[in-house]
Amino acid sequence: MEYPFEKYRSTSRDKETFLKLLPNVSAALPEYFRALSVAHHSIEQKNMFNQPQGIHQSTGLTSSLNLLLVAMVNDRVISVNAELVKFIDALRILVLKWYSFGNDLKACVYFGYYYYTHKSASEHEVRQQLDAIRFLVDESSRVSQDPIILQLMKPPNSRRWFAAESHIGDKLYPLTVQAGDFARVDLPRPAYQVSFKASQMFDLRVPITLTDQELERPQISNGKAIVSCPACGQKCRIDVYKRMEIKCPTCQQVWTQST
Repeated sequence: MEYPFEKYRSTSRDKETFLKLLPNVSAALPEYFRALSVAHHSIEQKNMFNQPQGIHQSTGLTSSLNLLLVAMVNDRVISVNAELVKFIDALRILVLKWYSFGNDLKACVYFGYYYYTHKSASEHEVRQQLDAIRFLVDESSRVSQDPIILQLMKPPNSRRWFAAESHIGDKLYPLTVQAGDFARVDLPRPAYQVSFKASQMFDLRVPITLTDQELERPQISNGKAIVSCPACGQKCRIDVYKRMEIKCPTCQQVWTQST
C-alpha cells in the first residue's frame, strides 16, 4: 500500500523557480533528506520488543536541521521570531515540495514518523535549534512578499476542516484523517493533533495541528446542519446527507463535506 502523498509531484518549472529563488534552502535540503533517510533506516531496525532501536546522533539529523533552519530564515521563507508551530509547518511544506521534485520517499516517511507521532520530541528539537541559530541570522528580517515565493510555499491543504462521525476532512482539498489518527488536546492550547498513530500512513499534505478555529464540528438538528463557508465564513443551513455538496449563497464557494 502506498502513502497518500506518494503521487504528489511538481512541475520542472516549479523546480527551476524553487532553485533560483530559494538558493540557501535548495542547498540545505539534500543533506537534510540524506539524514532523514538514514534515520528511517535506523527505525526499521527493531529491538527484541519489536520497537524501533532509536536514532543515533551520527545520522547528522540535528546539524542538517540547524543548517536548513538558517537557510529558511536567510531566504526569507519565515522569520526567526515566528511561532514554533509555523516553523514546523514550513518544514513540512518544504520537505513535501522537495519530495515532489523526485527525491527520496523514505526521508518523507521518517519526517512524518518524527513530526506527527513524536510531536513533543520534534518540537523540543526544533525549539533548541532555533535558539542556537539566532546569532547567525538577522532577527529583524521579514518574510518575503514575493508572490512567486508565496506560491511556492503554499501548502496542498486549507486551514478549513470539518469534523465528521469517523474522520476529519479538508473542506477545499480531498484530504481526510480517520479516527485513531488524530486526537483532541488541551495543552498548550485547545486543538486537534494529527499523529497517524493508528494507520502509520503519514500524509505530509495534512497539517500536524488544527486549532478550534480551523476545524468545525457542524451543528445538526432536525435533519438540518449549520456549517461555515471556508471562503467567507457565511453560515449555511442545509439538509443533512452522508455526503453534502454545499454552495455558499454569499460568495458562491462550493465545497463538500460528510457527516
